[in-house]
Amino acid sequence: MKHKERVNIANNLTDRILKRFRDDILLGGIYGSTAKNTDVEYSDLEMLFVVKNDSKAQSFSFAYKGMPIAVTVQKLVDVEGDVREIELDWPLKMGRLFNLRLTCGDASILKRLRSIIDKIPKGKFYDYVARETPLCYEGLGRLKAVKIRGNTHETGLFVAEVLMEFMLLIALFNRKFINHDYLGGLPESFKFKQLPKDYEKTARELMNWTSLSIDDIIQFADHHVKNFVNFMAENGIKVKEHTPLEKVETLLSKPRSKYEVLSIK
Repeated sequence: MKHKERVNIANNLTDRILKRFRDDILLGGIYGSTAKNTDVEYSDLEMLFVVKNDSKAQSFSFAYKGMPIAVTVQKLVDVEGDVREIELDWPLKMGRLFNLRLTCGDASILKRLRSIIDKIPKGKFYDYVARETPLCYEGLGRLKAVKIRGNTHETGLFVAEVLMEFMLLIALFNRKFINHDYLGGLPESFKFKQLPKDYEKTARELMNWTSLSIDDIIQFADHHVKNFVNFMAENGIKVKEHTPLEKVETLLSKPRSKYEVLSIK
């Protein structure tokens, strides 16, 4: 299927959704490769519609001539939550949202959502990165376990895990979006203003993991992670590698910060 036909299908779907839920739809559009005009014959079609909070519209997916089509429907309050809640996949969610190729709705809503991001303090991003970084050591640990267990067929999975998770941490530190799925966003992160020592170099070495021994892979991955932790320390951010068990209960009731909520009638 060619790009033009895929876009026509998206427009057709938009018309059908508007026919039933016109009063509920705030905006809708295409994301992914079709939105970027980088789709190929075997690409899927991904769409997102933002609806009013009382809407009954639901997400759905189906196959059309063998092509997967996914239509995500989100209430405005949930989109606002995604914007305000800093999580590891926040750069990916925001990249999808703010790169929509609109097929309907009011583009000014995106500007208002962006204004929420502009008001989020840097410290909220930094606190999350400090807490999340040790949890992202798991990919490195799995690579080291590969050597012990000899299950080298899984090496590529864990290399991708290390690259992906630290790419997202870098994006969060820089408060930037990732606009391409999976490791396609890695070259984007090379252009961020603030980066750890040798970030691009070690990442590119790991991207070519098939030409490396398992020992070399572990060495590059170890440098990749340690350089990130050192980078955090240089910026005054202490990675929280240990939480005493007696303090775990406080995490259960820790209050969340509240930020501006949009109100659209």
